[in-house]
Amino acid sequence: MFAWLGRILEPSTDFYGMLNRQAAKTLEGLEALDAWIGDGAEERCQTVRDLERQADELKLDLERRLVESFVTPLDREDIYDLSARMDEIINAAKSTVREIEALEISADDLYLREMSQVLVEGTRCVVQSFSWLKGDPKEASNQAFLVRKSENRFTKIYRQAMRQLFMLDDFKKVLRTREVYRSMLACAERIDIVGEKLLHVIVKIS
Repeated sequence: MFAWLGRILEPSTDFYGMLNRQAAKTLEGLEALDAWIGDGAEERCQTVRDLERQADELKLDLERRLVESFVTPLDREDIYDLSARMDEIINAAKSTVREIEALEISADDLYLREMSQVLVEGTRCVVQSFSWLKGDPKEASNQAFLVRKSENRFTKIYRQAMRQLFMLDDFKKVLRTREVYRSMLACAERIDIVGEKLLHVIVKIS
């Protein structure tokens, strides 16, 4: 009887795996953004958009499974929030692509490249945290702390970049570049939000 009850209550959907796949797709998007900023290749720009759509499909599939599932391995609201907040990361990356294109920002901006690299590092820690979430909450927590530290590193670069930017005499360039920097900052903030949410979930399951 207990074995039968256990089968009934066992989650039928691998939500850990679904979150892992969405995190990996998000990282692909940030890596594509970084590569595009590095070389300006148009196909990489389109790759960011394509990956954003793929990540969105993963999020929607997860939401459908949540509705259909009777039992979930984590609080269903936490699963939803983790997925939704991850989606905001890659959405911010796509917005950055739009800003760079529309405002014609040069790829030789060294600060922009530094920022994109930190975004990739932070997102990579997000992936690592999700990968350990089921089997080793302590290591998942360590990686989530690194996610949050990446936002601090980004902020330092951002402040330096803004300080140098406002020393320029080209007012139009200052305004255009500032908008892109702010878009990158928004992406970093969303990565930090995911790190904070991961720590919240880890405390609940530990």
